[in-house]
Amino acid sequence: MVIRFTLFLMALNFAVCSQPQQKPEDIEELFGNFFNEYIQLKPETGTRIGIPTEWNIVVRNDELNDESEAGIQKIYDLYRKYLHWLRQYDHANLTDSQRIASLVLQWFLENELEGEIFYNHEYTMSPIFGFHGTFLSMMTEHHRITNAADAEDYIQRLRRVESKTAQLLQRMKIQEQNGIIPPSYVVGHYLQMLNEFISAPCDENLLYTSFHSRTNRIEDIDNRTKESLCKQVAKALNDNIYPAYRRMIEQVESMLQKADQHAGVWKLPDGKEYYSYCLRTHTTTDMTPEQVHELGLKEVERIQHELTHQFRKLGITGKGEFPDLLAQYMEVSGNRADERYFFPSTEEGKIQTLLAYQTIIDSMTDYLPQMFSTIPRATVNVARVPEYKEQVIGTYYQQPKLDGSEGGIFYANLSYQHQKPGMKALTYHEAIPGHHLQIALEQEHSEARPFKAIFFFTGYVEGWALYAEKLAGEHGFFGDTESLIGYLRSELFRALRLVIDTGIHYKKWTREMAYEYLLSNLGWAAYSEIDRYIVWPGQACAYKIGELKLLDLRARLQNALGDTFDIKEFHDLVLKHGSLPLDLLENIVAAYIKSREN
Repeated sequence: MVIRFTLFLMALNFAVCSQPQQKPEDIEELFGNFFNEYIQLKPETGTRIGIPTEWNIVVRNDELNDESEAGIQKIYDLYRKYLHWLRQYDHANLTDSQRIASLVLQWFLENELEGEIFYNHEYTMSPIFGFHGTFLSMMTEHHRITNAADAEDYIQRLRRVESKTAQLLQRMKIQEQNGIIPPSYVVGHYLQMLNEFISAPCDENLLYTSFHSRTNRIEDIDNRTKESLCKQVAKALNDNIYPAYRRMIEQVESMLQKADQHAGVWKLPDGKEYYSYCLRTHTTTDMTPEQVHELGLKEVERIQHELTHQFRKLGITGKGEFPDLLAQYMEVSGNRADERYFFPSTEEGKIQTLLAYQTIIDSMTDYLPQMFSTIPRATVNVARVPEYKEQVIGTYYQQPKLDGSEGGIFYANLSYQHQKPGMKALTYHEAIPGHHLQIALEQEHSEARPFKAIFFFTGYVEGWALYAEKLAGEHGFFGDTESLIGYLRSELFRALRLVIDTGIHYKKWTREMAYEYLLSNLGWAAYSEIDRYIVWPGQACAYKIGELKLLDLRARLQNALGDTFDIKEFHDLVLKHGSLPLDLLENIVAAYIKSREN
């Protein structure tokens, strides 16, 4: 059962009206107004996060985001207006909670405006975050269809695809004129996705089949109406979407002829500055690319040393370097026919995989009170990654809807077999005590502000999830050497990302160099993983940097409190305010230590 969240409703008792032209006296009103205005400009976000009806915010579920130059400028104008107002409040007159919330919003607004000069640097043709994938996800996973009005909104959105793709094509032309074109293999992959999407007849297209299956389950709509609605979807696909996709394919084909093989954003205009901005955005630190690269090398060496020690416990004691020891381990553990390490590559094996993940979640749930004072009410369950996403994304977590209509979901990609020794670490990262525990607690906190639902700080969120893996290890949850090796390889993977991401975007590594480095140091690699770093610069560095900051802050608190240190106290402290820039989190912990010492 999913329980509705008790959010800070005082900030949400505002009606949709004309936009405020002057600073609200009450900062809570400012928080609420910013969220309201943002959702009006970004209706797709409103659909995705599931806004409760009692918030009195009209979400235009029949609209798509405006991707035109004018639409983008409206967002930056919104940021400028609220940053100007936010700076006028006297922090001495705010509660601690309000002060921290204002600093969080200020950091976000300042960082977004700092990156305004780079708003066209983000690749439009991204297999992960390009229009095609995000549109399909929004329509089939987030746009709810519970009545005829929802179905009509769905159809209206399909009809608006032509307008949106026209905006995107214009942006692609601007990017092309400025030499902002992804590598040819990324463009080629995106082109393949577009072609595959329109190769199916309309009545077999995912947008049609998803709509058909969901409307069929609605008892309040008669069969004649259902048939009419489905015909409208097929017509929109045939008359609006397929023609729009063909125009996009034509332009992508043209850009493919001009694409090069260079992987890093160093090749873009002001590419060095852009990458530094990406690193700051995701890590919320001022670490330079060189510092991140060196940190990665040190962490890789440290974790490989720990893995070598665990390999010896399994009798792997060769005299060679780490890659040789890893190869010996992989020779045994990489046998996909060995049921000690893999479930069968059958439909039954996929079901077993999902059940095993759920069992790990259920087992950890019972133990959470020993590490945390507060446990989220929202549940988390395992589901398979939708098939249309399987080639572009691995496993991931989807947070609960704000209106309580859906709990957290840990999506497992079943297009490949999951190695059993690594399943615990992955579950602790994506579900509990990782993403689900942190995000659900943030949503359920009595002073949660609505604007925090539209963004998060990667260094904190992914750092917490990696910290959760280590926490599970410290409490003995891996249990056996094989599972501990699975965790250490997970940690090694995140350390390698520091080296690879900076290698690609700072040291000008090729795609092949990155692939070979990952393979030789982890025993596994995939070009789809490397391509993720290529189109999402800086994001992969946030995991390790965030985890190390949390461990450092925990050590500081433990040193200050000595025998009175309580792990639950630390977790309450760092989880209380939700995701934060790491420097702000550090200030909060330092202030807490000072208060305890006085």
